[in-house]
Amino acid sequence: MSTLEQDASRAWPVLRRTWPDLAWADAVHRHGAFHHVAVLGGTGVVRVSSAADHRARILREADVLRTVGALGLATRIPRLIGTVDGGAWSAMACTFVEGTVDADRPWHEVRGPFADVLADLAAAPLPTSGLPPARTWCGGSAWPEVVDRITAGSDLRATARAVVREVVTSSDDAPRSLVHGDLGPHNVVWDARDDPGLIDLDHAAAADPAVDAAPLVGSYGAAAVAQIVPADVLARAKAHRASLPLQVAAAAELAGDPALRDHALANFARRCAAGTLHDPAG
Repeated sequence: MSTLEQDASRAWPVLRRTWPDLAWADAVHRHGAFHHVAVLGGTGVVRVSSAADHRARILREADVLRTVGALGLATRIPRLIGTVDGGAWSAMACTFVEGTVDADRPWHEVRGPFADVLADLAAAPLPTSGLPPARTWCGGSAWPEVVDRITAGSDLRATARAVVREVVTSSDDAPRSLVHGDLGPHNVVWDARDDPGLIDLDHAAAADPAVDAAPLVGSYGAAAVAQIVPADVLARAKAHRASLPLQVAAAAELAGDPALRDHALANFARRCAAGTLHDPAG
């Protein structure tokens, strides 16, 4: 069931009582792929999940945010306020990162800031615990099996298997660093000084830095991203980019959201047909 079909009305009164100092009167409600979201002015952001895996999901996201928050990044990120287990739902509150998303900024304006963010993440010390491996959010080591299951009987299966194999194989010997995990322009906010901040660190992990270059390839093209990452990272990033719809589809399957799963698989099929799996420029 998608977040648009889930009723979060029982959660909000509980959360108001739990965090009364947040600006509930200023709440702006939004829907993410796996969460209901309330942006409470500049005081905080509350996310509610009713997915099949809501407890594990929220606890993992909270642990990741707590861990990343202790690494001393120069880039602005949210800080964990707390979590609530509501039985049929779970919630997490974090601080608000000042700024607005501007996904339409041209590459020449964001190239330098994105290079700085990638360098900041790469320089962060990896903790001994608290950061999951890559793709934990979409099944982790079971991701290939989930993809195989949801593409059974489909014309996409052979291509999906090849894409998954390429990602897993390319990551085997890759270096590991802190990655945001979904570093597209939709998860970057710009403040009044044009300094970038990162939001939605749900997928942060200790993983191949190509993971963060992949959504940039999807947004700006491989030729642009080649200006800020080495050639070997770019090659792996293109493999990761090809797999992104399969990661979303697997996560949706695990969360019990068939509509999102099917949407992601259809997106994968469209890119296959257009020859744009690895690079939107083809």
